[in-house]
Amino acid sequence: MVNNQAALIGSSIVSFLPGLDLQQRDAVKTAVALAERATLSVFNDGLIEDWLSYFRNQLKFMGWDAVSAEDIHWPSDKRPKLVDKTLQTIAVTAGEHFAESTKFALSRLMANPTTLGSFERKAAERQCIQFLPCAPAGNGRVDMVLYFETDKKSSFSTGFMGRKRSYRNVRAELVRFNARAFISTYLPKVLAGEVKQALLNIEDYQT
Repeated sequence: MVNNQAALIGSSIVSFLPGLDLQQRDAVKTAVALAERATLSVFNDGLIEDWLSYFRNQLKFMGWDAVSAEDIHWPSDKRPKLVDKTLQTIAVTAGEHFAESTKFALSRLMANPTTLGSFERKAAERQCIQFLPCAPAGNGRVDMVLYFETDKKSSFSTGFMGRKRSYRNVRAELVRFNARAFISTYLPKVLAGEVKQALLNIEDYQT
């Protein structure tokens, strides 16, 4: 895949298909980082148990909305035949091009011990992982698969990415982000210090 890029944000792997410009990618990463920071805070305080619902609501406040089935455009008429359950779930949710983006991002993650170690540590702390492949949707919008997987803390011990996982608690959906509106309307209202702290949690890496 050409010019594919990815970032680790908390226990989330965000990846980008070609066609998204720098401003759109930065908007996505900033929104995810803000949602991650807010969710982690209340999770650590014991105020929530459902990480996904709170995280998703944070994204919704920033301009993310669910995409109806009729708005999902597959690149071909063929259903995915991927073996990996994570990639298969993503492909069934929104198309194989999203799964391929995640596959490349994960392959580079596994080849980077420092970033992988950070991902595994944060996954254990949050008791969940998220894969968020993104693609252009036109008119300044971005489509993103929100893949969420949770389990008990011990399931995310060091080396868990190389072991078979239970996949008992998995959810995935396609959401759409108005990046242009986020930049012009939402972001200016957020305190600069809050944005700065959130951005510190972004670890970019090339795929």
